[in-house]
Amino acid sequence: MMKKRSIMMSAAAVLSFGSLLASLGTAASAHTTPKLSGITNGGTIVQTFSTQFGANMIPMLDSSVYTQQILGYQFDTLLSIDQNDHLIGDLVNKWWYSKDRKTIFFQLSPKAKWSNGKPVTIADVKLGIDWLASKSYNNADQGSYGYLVQNIVGASNPITDGTTPSGFKQISNSEFSLTMAQPDAAVLGSMWQGIQPLPSFLLGKIPMSKWKSSQYDKFIPVGSGAYIMTQIIPGQSVTMKANPYYVMGVPHISTNVFKVVSPDVVDGDLASGQVTIAGIQHKDYAAMKKVPGLNFTITPNNAFDYLGWRLNNAVYGKEFSNVKFRQAVEYAINRPALINALEKGFATIENGPLPPVNFWYNKALNNAYAFSPAKANQLLDQAGFKIKNGWRTTPGGRPFTPTLTITSGDSQIATEATFIKSFLNAVHINLVVNPPINFNTVLNQLNGDANGKQPIQGFLLAWNLSNDPDPRGLWRATDNLNITSIDWTNTKDPAVVLNDKLIHEQHTAAAFDISYRKNILDQWQTLVSKNMPENFLYDGESIMAYSNKLHGVVFSPYGLLFPYRWYLSN
Repeated sequence: MMKKRSIMMSAAAVLSFGSLLASLGTAASAHTTPKLSGITNGGTIVQTFSTQFGANMIPMLDSSVYTQQILGYQFDTLLSIDQNDHLIGDLVNKWWYSKDRKTIFFQLSPKAKWSNGKPVTIADVKLGIDWLASKSYNNADQGSYGYLVQNIVGASNPITDGTTPSGFKQISNSEFSLTMAQPDAAVLGSMWQGIQPLPSFLLGKIPMSKWKSSQYDKFIPVGSGAYIMTQIIPGQSVTMKANPYYVMGVPHISTNVFKVVSPDVVDGDLASGQVTIAGIQHKDYAAMKKVPGLNFTITPNNAFDYLGWRLNNAVYGKEFSNVKFRQAVEYAINRPALINALEKGFATIENGPLPPVNFWYNKALNNAYAFSPAKANQLLDQAGFKIKNGWRTTPGGRPFTPTLTITSGDSQIATEATFIKSFLNAVHINLVVNPPINFNTVLNQLNGDANGKQPIQGFLLAWNLSNDPDPRGLWRATDNLNITSIDWTNTKDPAVVLNDKLIHEQHTAAAFDISYRKNILDQWQTLVSKNMPENFLYDGESIMAYSNKLHGVVFSPYGLLFPYRWYLSN
């Protein structure tokens, strides 16, 4: 399950295209902009990021959702999905299973080429797999998106840089296979589909341990995707040109620009035409509908906002790790009020690790954790957080003043933090909201907090999820994204042990039966909701505003699909 860490969804205006992964038959809705009878080529579109993107431009190195969106445009994956969430060909045009379901065979499309005209080869696929399996990626560079190839025979643990898992076999110049030790019902849609071949003629000449310090990590001049970067202004914008050799055909629009624009000013840029398509804040929707020349689409997100606590924190980790504390916080936050005040009703309450729009969502969680300060106070009392001079102390009697870290660039996040502070203050938790800091600074603190001594304690972030529900990569005790977010990894906790057991069971051979897998995932969601390792807030709907000259965009809960099909009318 490929996941991406982002700022709160009120500000995460655009979801990523490049890592969209397939479900086993979900039927989520998608919306397409109206088509004209004639399609024109050329022109420039400007899309937005609400805060700075990261600096690492080699695929999978950067944990920023915005950097991954850029790279999703530049590097296609083996397979993709259509608007009905079904697997479709991409760089690979045919795939099939062996009878025992332990091996998947793939055939590269004869049209798969790099932007310089060179064919995408089996060597490029192998390099992409070797990179994901390497010690440099998984150890030195922290394996930002989980260990995606560990199911391949010979890659159960990171392997020496430049070596290939024994389960990878080249069959011909266009065919290869991947073999696993045991059948895995989720591996294709949640992991292997998203493998990105890498240009062996560039990166293959550099030791993997040097990739992060190489010139290509700051700017990589070739790609297999629809658009290729031509200019990067760090922290401000990325300009990309259409790939003339793109596997799906030359994109209609010549130039795509990703530009950092604060959600507080994006409305004006949309109205003036400086921005072509962007998410807008829900509070601005009514006013923006009056702006001429704009169309709007409202789409639920396969994503959610959450309030996280560093469970390993050196100051309050013991208190955050108390499940009754986290349950109390969930009851204390008036989430319906948050949705009405901040999202103008365009959101759904989130009670577990999958949002309601997802086919695999456990509907039994719909009414969990209804707002109840009385229940919150009861749980805090039971957990030993006594009240002294109006504020709760730790069970050991120390002052309890946890801090909340928020990102800069979106005033709505600061407003949300103020609401949360007031809700927790009402149950005598003296929450302190820190001044906003840059999103990448937040990530750096999380990524560097192995000893719990970073200043970050509580934080507001969001998870953008793929449409396959496989929790691997995020929710297991060994997953890097778990360790570098909430750190729910204590295997002495029976709930953590059961969590890992259920995550394993949902991808076994028995889970090829969708009803069996659904049952296991229902149990898993119930477990996570009960233990509340992070405080689930809500799944905000995306309101996308776009120029009425832009056509062909497919809006879905998983992002904006098929940018090569988009076009501009005169």
